[in-house]
Amino acid sequence: MARTLPVLTLCCAASALAQEAKPPADAAAAGAESGTTTAGGTTRVIIGGGIGGASGAKFKVNGQTVSFKDRFQGSTDDTAIVAVKVATFGIALKPGFYAGLDLTGIAKGGNVPRAGAPATLDKTYVQITDYFAALTYFPWESGLFVKGGFGISTFGLAVENGTTTHASGLGLLLGAGYALNLTGSHHLTFTVEQAWQSYGGSSTTKPDSSQFTPFFLGYLYKN
Repeated sequence: MARTLPVLTLCCAASALAQEAKPPADAAAAGAESGTTTAGGTTRVIIGGGIGGASGAKFKVNGQTVSFKDRFQGSTDDTAIVAVKVATFGIALKPGFYAGLDLTGIAKGGNVPRAGAPATLDKTYVQITDYFAALTYFPWESGLFVKGGFGISTFGLAVENGTTTHASGLGLLLGAGYALNLTGSHHLTFTVEQAWQSYGGSSTTKPDSSQFTPFFLGYLYKN
């Protein structure tokens, strides 16, 4: 009997230590109930990207509004405007409500006749990029969602003859979309957004502001 007491004491001590090391079940349950974590205690996130096009892309320079179409007037090989949702990421703050980052860019290129020398073609490229902090809200687990963002925007216009224009400022984004659940945490998304940029004043070449309406077909991971 005397020999069994130390064994029982050791077993009780090990059991107590195991209970202390085990994550609190009530804390995990509270996180799952709040919608910020899964039932297994994993933080809920959204991660995605997409590709598409854009309409209404234009910028204001020296008091004049210039559309992307106008800037490539006379070009016979200009590309369509390509829009890329490089990345979207969010962490759940409450059920369906995510805070994170959103990176978007649009671009267009082509050979444009040189002013005063139309027989000479200059390879031209224009791009706008938004680096935003973003909020995304899903009223339901999947389906409709809305989003908004604010942050840094950059503008770039490069011409083969050596003319290069760069500008940076602040931008704003509003958008809405639909996430179609494929299986588990995987979704196919369609998103339409409206973005505005302000570059703090213009010159003969530097733009004062710009805007565009991108649309994307993309993928979203949402656990």
